[in-house]
Amino acid sequence: MPTIFTSWEARIITMRNSISFLFLFFCSVVLGQQPDTLEQFLANKDIPAKVKVDCLNTLARDLAYVHPLQGAEFSYRALQLSQEADYPSGMAYSLRAVASSLLTEERIYLCMKNLQRSLQIFKTIDDSTGIAGCYISLGHLYRRLQDRDQELLYHSKAFDFFSRKGSQERIGVTTHNLGETYYYRGEYKKATELTERAIAINDSLRNFTVLSACFRVMGNIKLAQNDKEGAAFWYNKTLSISKLLGEGSQKVATIDALINLARLASEKNQDEQALKNLQRAFTIAKENRLFNYTQPIYEAIIENHSKRGALQELRRTINDYRVTAQELSNVETGVMFRFTENMFRVDSLENAANELVERNRTQQNLIEEKNSRTRMTVIFLISLLVLSIVLTYNVIKLRKANGLLTEQRAMVRRQNQQLEELNGLKNKFLSILSHDIKAPLQGLKSYVGLLKTGGDLISRGQLIQFGNELEQQLDDTTKMADNLILWAKLQMKKAQTQPRSINVGTEIEEVIRLYENAAKEKNLQLQYRAAVDEIVWADPNQFSFMVRNLVYNAIKYSPDGTIIDISAHHQGATTILSVTDSGEGISRETIEALHGNTPIETQLGTAGEEGTGLGLRICLEFAQLNSGRLIIKNNPTGKGTCFILELPHP
Repeated sequence: MPTIFTSWEARIITMRNSISFLFLFFCSVVLGQQPDTLEQFLANKDIPAKVKVDCLNTLARDLAYVHPLQGAEFSYRALQLSQEADYPSGMAYSLRAVASSLLTEERIYLCMKNLQRSLQIFKTIDDSTGIAGCYISLGHLYRRLQDRDQELLYHSKAFDFFSRKGSQERIGVTTHNLGETYYYRGEYKKATELTERAIAINDSLRNFTVLSACFRVMGNIKLAQNDKEGAAFWYNKTLSISKLLGEGSQKVATIDALINLARLASEKNQDEQALKNLQRAFTIAKENRLFNYTQPIYEAIIENHSKRGALQELRRTINDYRVTAQELSNVETGVMFRFTENMFRVDSLENAANELVERNRTQQNLIEEKNSRTRMTVIFLISLLVLSIVLTYNVIKLRKANGLLTEQRAMVRRQNQQLEELNGLKNKFLSILSHDIKAPLQGLKSYVGLLKTGGDLISRGQLIQFGNELEQQLDDTTKMADNLILWAKLQMKKAQTQPRSINVGTEIEEVIRLYENAAKEKNLQLQYRAAVDEIVWADPNQFSFMVRNLVYNAIKYSPDGTIIDISAHHQGATTILSVTDSGEGISRETIEALHGNTPIETQLGTAGEEGTGLGLRICLEFAQLNSGRLIIKNNPTGKGTCFILELPHP
């Protein structure tokens, strides 16, 4: 059994959690330097590049499961320095640290890609310790993929290697990993034996971070064997270490222990204690951006409120979840962008390294060719004139090579420009997607969760009201999704325009019939004025979409009892269609946002109708695709907005 912690041992733990800083300090002391910050340490030209790389890799490894984004950034800097210093071992450890950060953030494909890169370098330089470290990471990766056979294979390889090598610290880690693998396979006897051995090793080494994870696994084993008292004992030991370690604690182990203790307390009808554990678990998950835990914890809290009949707390929790879900979604999106940016930088470094290798190979070939010619010159006693001709020939080749290099650089710049355009399109799409569709989806999810967990407490009248609200949100979300898909096709240049001659009057009359009931509900009059047989040259589907959106937008923002004026006439080679309402008008900021890439903050309609502005943005792009334009301005004669659609007249 582990020993009881003393205050002196707590100080030792704090020092152990600061190992990265001590390593940096040790590196500086060896060289007679003491940097004040990491940046000063890295900028110090007297410190060898390899020492800097090892320091950055140590920091990245320690941060991979605590702050993965920061760890990935340290890894990138280490990779950059490793390439500049031609330090393949540093490159391999950097790539493995990148993979660990990616695995923490559930970026499985990128994790596998960087692990394979790291493993290839370790095999090339014959670093068996590095290879075994990659086996540990591969075991964790396949655990996430729930491929138990591959998980067992790689954790067993790592365990066997470090057992032969006799590294107690690594033996403690790999024994724990292997014990947890057997737990997931349902082989509880082996899992118990290995985990007890891991506890003894890590306790003797005072490796409390791994020890807390071992306690969590023992709790899981006891719970799987229906030994609930034993499970609670080990989960509480996990929490005792977590409290002792503070910020350096194993967050996943702590959260799992709290969730399982909450379940055990709930089974004993200790609902207040269960709620405290769940709230503490949620705080840790939110502070450490462990997005996968927030939803199940919230669901458990909602279930707890429902069980206790705390309807007010239930409503407050659901409202908090909506806000928190949006906040976490924004954070997750930002983290995803930062990780994507880092991966682009890592790939760029790899491409640059490949180009450098190829350039060195070419230069080496040129050197060998020159030496060969020199030897031939000595052997055959070539005259100085022939030698000068050969040298001149080599100069010409170098100039041609420089010209080729210039062309290649120009090609790389063009490719980078294309990548920037694609990245801009991606950012634009994700910005609109996160702004326009995530919020209604979270609202739908909240309603469903409320119906599922509190169904017995909801009256029939409330149920009917929820059903009506759900139906309205589903209609709005479906329309929004259709508009997003259409807009995405436009951005990806997949929307095709097939123009033909269209009778404007026929199309507008069809739209008026479509929205006749909606206009009547608000006591609006749809007034159409046009010359006979007005014609436009446009794609029928796209023209219909524009007319429908303009008329519906006018209905949405028109006050009761007013007139919506629709008119059409042609002027030269252009047919002009205008839709004018008597609403409050449209702000200059909204018009600028419609023509830009930023999300639009729209106002509610006069009857509380919601909107996103995406339909108008699509109308603007459809007008351009059909060789026309859409002008949006406030009505100069008074209140209201005037939409002017100009399209070719056949």
